[in-house]
Amino acid sequence: MVGRWTAGGIAICTAAVIGLLLVACSADSPPEDRVRAVLAELEESAQARDAGEMKQHVSEGYSDAKGNDKRAIAQLVAFHLLRNQSVYLLTQVRSVEITAPGQARAEVLVAMAGTKIAGPEALLGLRADLYRFDLGFAEEDGAWRVRSANWRPASVDDFR
Repeated sequence: MVGRWTAGGIAICTAAVIGLLLVACSADSPPEDRVRAVLAELEESAQARDAGEMKQHVSEGYSDAKGNDKRAIAQLVAFHLLRNQSVYLLTQVRSVEITAPGQARAEVLVAMAGTKIAGPEALLGLRADLYRFDLGFAEEDGAWRVRSANWRPASVDDFR
């Protein structure tokens, strides 16, 4: 189903949530757990419509295939958060992989809607935007930050 969110806005929100979770975790935790924690925090920040908090978890070196840098992606997220009175997300972390020391990748499914999403089964009856994100992370100064994001549409079947 098509909603009001653009893929860029979704990517930024997801990246921000991921970044926050990584910072929230102890440096003693396994890296995969720290990345998962950042993803959860990014989700919370997006639902709270806190673009500033999300931006803190995006790397200064952020870039994506659409030509966005940190500034552009932060502006896109802020625009979408201002445009939407309510932000509700359903996320599914499909995988987190440490690809090299201080480098990680995550695949995340995100459903975004203006009303609460009870679970994957509720997606059929909602107007929601569905995306699959491939996120790159870098550990910078002890914190995991989103360094890259690529996204494409997802389907309801992907969430099952």
